[in-house]
Amino acid sequence: RYRHVLELCDETESGAGVNSLKGISLKHGYKTEIFWFLKIAAAFVFLSFIIRFSASSSKDLLSHYGVVIKTAACVSFVICVWNYNKKVIQTFLIYSLLFLLTAWLKLYANMPLSGREAVDTFCFANLLCALVLLVLRYVSFIKTTLFKKLVVIVLDVLVLVTVIPTVLHIGYYFLNGQILSASIVLTLFQTNTAEVIGYLKDKNLFLWCLAILISLVLIMGLFFFVNRISANNTGEKVHNKTHLCVLLFLSIAFSYLGYRTCLSMMNENIQVVSAFKQTKGTLDAYKNYNNSKKTRRQNLARLKGLTIAPGKGGLYLLVIGESETRDHMQAYGYKKDNTPWLTEAATWNQTVLFNNAYSNHTHTVPVLTYALSGKNQYNSLELSQAYSVIEIAKAAGYKTYWISNQIKFSAWDTPTAVMASTADYELWINGNVGESNFTQFYDEELVKRFEGLKLNENDNVFVVCHLMGCHGWYEDRYPDEFKKFPVANKDPDRSISSYDNSVFYNDYILKRLFETVNRKSNFKGMVYLSDHGEEPDTMKGHEASKFTWQMARIPFVMFFSNRFIRESDAVFRTLVNHKDLFWTNDLLYDVLIDIMGIQNAPDYAPGMDIASDKYGVDRNNLKTMHGSKKIEADDRLRLQ
Repeated sequence: RYRHVLELCDETESGAGVNSLKGISLKHGYKTEIFWFLKIAAAFVFLSFIIRFSASSSKDLLSHYGVVIKTAACVSFVICVWNYNKKVIQTFLIYSLLFLLTAWLKLYANMPLSGREAVDTFCFANLLCALVLLVLRYVSFIKTTLFKKLVVIVLDVLVLVTVIPTVLHIGYYFLNGQILSASIVLTLFQTNTAEVIGYLKDKNLFLWCLAILISLVLIMGLFFFVNRISANNTGEKVHNKTHLCVLLFLSIAFSYLGYRTCLSMMNENIQVVSAFKQTKGTLDAYKNYNNSKKTRRQNLARLKGLTIAPGKGGLYLLVIGESETRDHMQAYGYKKDNTPWLTEAATWNQTVLFNNAYSNHTHTVPVLTYALSGKNQYNSLELSQAYSVIEIAKAAGYKTYWISNQIKFSAWDTPTAVMASTADYELWINGNVGESNFTQFYDEELVKRFEGLKLNENDNVFVVCHLMGCHGWYEDRYPDEFKKFPVANKDPDRSISSYDNSVFYNDYILKRLFETVNRKSNFKGMVYLSDHGEEPDTMKGHEASKFTWQMARIPFVMFFSNRFIRESDAVFRTLVNHKDLFWTNDLLYDVLIDIMGIQNAPDYAPGMDIASDKYGVDRNNLKTMHGSKKIEADDRLRLQ
């Protein structure tokens, strides 16, 4: 279809076409113009289908096509207004290629690239190009030469602003083999002249020169096309003022449509803009983060007299899952074989699988701020005054580590980052910030980072690993080789199959983490739970306003070493006896304090500790959604 358009463009540029560039006219008639408008739009949609196949995950051809159709309409309108000018179409193609290269770099860096991300990048590039070309089209009606040149200069600057980020992304990867991210941009801003000179000396001068040359060629190439188009369209006459008014109205309408469509994509992870947008978000988050971190350190300084009970130290690993409901886990009776390792591990004598665990909320931050601190739904403690389990462990003598594949400076997770900030060592492998669920790495990268920790096996160590887990978009959470359950485009259970695949991959991650920690001579215990559940069956995710009980039903399991069982036999037997009792994960603080043998911990309540024989809560007085819903109201319990 593009070939037919280009043939028409050749006729237009040679003067043989009916739609010459003497002015904006409709000599073909409205029906013909509408026909070509639809034909070009259809060609754009078809091209977006092809681009989606270049991604490494989430290649669903039918998802997220509102943006594609809106962009196709805007692009088709601009091409029609330009009377199918061949250089205009070539400019669209150049913009598309530049922006798509920034997305495709993730494939070379072994990072997941979703089909939605690739298509969003493609659409974003074309909307920017459409804006430039639409303004340039109306510049051709300006008769004052000086004013017209000034406007074209402004457009050149606009082209430069839209293209420089793509060139920086491509150039930086070409020189360093890394994707440009917010953390890298911040580092560059903080680099002084001496560091820059030293950095350049360590790099290949030929590569620098080649990168600069390629960048200049790309930028000048776009300038050539834009200015060439402008030079060929000087002082056009308006043949039909009514027609021009209609076109102006349509131009305003399509410009607004393009603007709104761009805004809708700015919250997503378009690689070319995310690093720079996220840099500002990071700078804003730093201020609040540092203030909160200062308060946490002051609280930590007040902790006195905490000790580890004799024989109770060692290595403990807490793994926090994400959006995993036990309703979709074979280990809890689900019909699909998606947790083969955990199903087997649950039969071991050293494993305690809890059957009635619930989250205290359905969103991550409300859950973890309670789960990782002495604050819970059942006490009156102020959250700002509650100590975190990281602080308690550190004050008692544990060396503390925090490794996360979540976003450190996000609209949702910054409070969690404040708690993590008091750890002796913290690592955030997800370089994104802001309102994004995209990841740069699968959770296996977190396993590799954990394996690379140089842990002294004579120390008492507490490690927290926070997974990206089964968070939507589910197909972005696992590599293709873990697509155990077929995900068909037209399958009504597509979300269920992709979610079950993410659970299957999560099971593999747990296996890898356990095998790693179990090799350590000082290993005592590994605790796994999810922050909250998920509702893939009806596509409600874990949105609190659409609450279902499946969003609150979570897995909770503990793995212990034989050494722990010998040294803490009473605690272990109590846990086994309590595995069918009801529990909410805001009580995690209490049970961790107990199994790690920390003495004199503030806010510890034996009656809230499921490892204690004094545990005194059940389904009748446990709650979720921060106290607004009683566990006894769970629809599944009513059926029992």
